[in-house]
Amino acid sequence: MLLDLVLGAVVLGLVAAMLWSGSRARMTMLFIGFGGVVALVWMRLGAPDVALAEAAVGAALTGALILRAQGSVPSPLPERSLPWIIRGLVAGLSVAVFSALAWALISLDWQVRPGLEGAVEARLPESGVTNPVTAVLLNFRGYDTLLEVAVLLIATAAVWCLGRSPETPRLPPGDPLYLALLRPLIPLLCIVAGYLLWLGAFAPGGAFQAGAVLSGALLLLLVAGLPRAPGQMDTLRLRVTIAAGLLVFVVVAAATAMSQSTLLQYPPGLAKHLILVIEAALTLSVAFTFLVLFQGGRPAPPDGRA
Repeated sequence: MLLDLVLGAVVLGLVAAMLWSGSRARMTMLFIGFGGVVALVWMRLGAPDVALAEAAVGAALTGALILRAQGSVPSPLPERSLPWIIRGLVAGLSVAVFSALAWALISLDWQVRPGLEGAVEARLPESGVTNPVTAVLLNFRGYDTLLEVAVLLIATAAVWCLGRSPETPRLPPGDPLYLALLRPLIPLLCIVAGYLLWLGAFAPGGAFQAGAVLSGALLLLLVAGLPRAPGQMDTLRLRVTIAAGLLVFVVVAAATAMSQSTLLQYPPGLAKHLILVIEAALTLSVAFTFLVLFQGGRPAPPDGRA
């Protein structure tokens, strides 16, 4: 109980510090710390899969995206003072929403009621995996994950429609210290990504966590200033890799719909293999999607034309 109270106080303190901070760099660092503390909160709630996703995506990658975006926003921002009436309305609305949520939480019936956990456990042997979270996300309710992957692809297309990506800050080519760091770190990150992908079948892990770790490795290579860094050029191979997760998912969905007469209802003997194929494709797609979102636009073509 004491640890939970401390974590709750730290979360609220970080939010308040972000709102009242006058420095964008300080706000970004506080946001990254906020994501790390929220990951601990999810662990305390017994949701390690969500905690891994929050730490990798919500804190690390989102923090990197915010840091990248700061370079394209003029500093300092022009100050715009809102009328006191608008400030009062916003403050009153915030207090009303907080009061409604607090009342809803207090009014909950805290008696334990049967949920879907028993149904998931009963059908888990048919799912092809032993991790109930993976079974729900990629089997029992796989169409939800299919739509999430489609949203990621649409987000990438929207960012590319904004134009060419600005020049990504890079270190001087051939920096001996940075290259010495990359040589052991990149293989280690790839191994960790592969381990998280394999682990998702029976323990917390999976494609999104593995893709986030792999995108970190790709980002380190991009910043290194290498002439042929991954994701640096707008090529057909890059486009196919980003779309591969959704394409494989759609092909499997169409095949199961034709053979089983139900969307994403895997044959019991092939469920494990189909889920592994989908997760492997999703890992690559998520990794390169995060990389191009970090770049903030469409990469330059191989011939260097605008």
